[in-house]
Amino acid sequence: MSSSRDGIQVVVRLRPLNERESNNTAARRCLEVVDQASLQYTGRDAPANNHFGFDRVYGEQCTQEEAFEGLTETVRSVLQGFNATIMAYGQTGSGKTHTLLGDVCDRQQRGVVPRAVAELGRGIADCQDDCQIKVTLSVIEIYNERIRDLLDPAKENLQVTHDRERGIVVANATAQPVANERDCVELMQRGIAARAVSATAMNAGSSRSHCVVYLIVERAFADGRIECGKLCLVDLAGSERQDKTAAVGLTAAEGSQINKSLSALGNVVNALTDPRGKAHVPFRDSKLTRVLQDSLGGTARTVIILCCSPSLLNDAETLSSLRFGIRAKGIQNSVQANAVKRTPEQLGKALAAAQAEVEALKQRLALPGSGAGSSGDTPSGTGGLQNSIDSSSGPLQPGRALGLARGVHKWVLVGALQLAGLVAYFAAAELLGCA
Repeated sequence: MSSSRDGIQVVVRLRPLNERESNNTAARRCLEVVDQASLQYTGRDAPANNHFGFDRVYGEQCTQEEAFEGLTETVRSVLQGFNATIMAYGQTGSGKTHTLLGDVCDRQQRGVVPRAVAELGRGIADCQDDCQIKVTLSVIEIYNERIRDLLDPAKENLQVTHDRERGIVVANATAQPVANERDCVELMQRGIAARAVSATAMNAGSSRSHCVVYLIVERAFADGRIECGKLCLVDLAGSERQDKTAAVGLTAAEGSQINKSLSALGNVVNALTDPRGKAHVPFRDSKLTRVLQDSLGGTARTVIILCCSPSLLNDAETLSSLRFGIRAKGIQNSVQANAVKRTPEQLGKALAAAQAEVEALKQRLALPGSGAGSSGDTPSGTGGLQNSIDSSSGPLQPGRALGLARGVHKWVLVGALQLAGLVAYFAAAELLGCA
């Protein structure tokens, strides 16, 4: 299976100043957009190099439609059997949930997730392949280091596993088939409504958990092949400072867990971009990083949307987000399509074909004149063959040339036999579910 080394794409979206920030000193800005791919940090404690370059920078007047335009190719790659991830990162109140979800019922204000659903629908309608397409939806949240199924909230403390065909998955999470865009969006809304939220001084509807929406597309072809692609849409809870959120009690404890998991995410990014290339990558330090293992340094196409406040009031958090984005841009994913799932009948045919090839090669080796029984052509040593090509004893004679040709022919057949045997072995292992 071929793969390509693709860097993670990182885009920045600045939200407008809110009512609280528009007053007094907070109205001053800490960011200045330079062009479509760079911005300048003008806040306090600015680094020596205060210019930051990204794949795309969206200013405060960016619309929801504009924010999604650059994501269509990533979304559509799921229909070709790839995994793709779109993740929103930033401090609490920076506009992550607005960017990803928005107002689902308003066609102008809906965010990335409902637009991705619509884009997949258009891709399916445009598909010219002779296949049956099935789309399933899962919605989970990571709350206080426990994974909960938002489509079936009774399912708590779910575990993360690795699936041979789909990569990293949340075991036993509800995967609900959806027939059209409306059903998908309505079911998704129902799940997200069960997400843990709470009011803080920074955000009246602050998310207290990381939310992940999975859209899995399976294409079943007439010959029995099944291709599977997965779209992972991640709304991360925002990093918090207790002195700004004024959180107490349970809300403060939730904020501590959020910061802990985001710190684990930062450690993973640091390890993946270590210039020595030898650092251990601590994916298992957090449920969040385990869920994102395919997306960070794995096989998925990944886009991170950095949501930032331009207010001087939040300059420290904004600078931290920019630095995270620069590090994340250095991650290289080995992007490749998922393994094609084949039916037992297909695997049986592949095994039979490989076995037939093995038998044919055995018969060729047994034919007179194939060199099978000639001395000096044993695999235990190369003396016979080496002597036949040793030019130190004089010119190569016709008889010795014939022996050389037979010896080479034999070992070519032996190599082909071994290769066919390996093909048969792996076909049998996959058929028996051992691969």
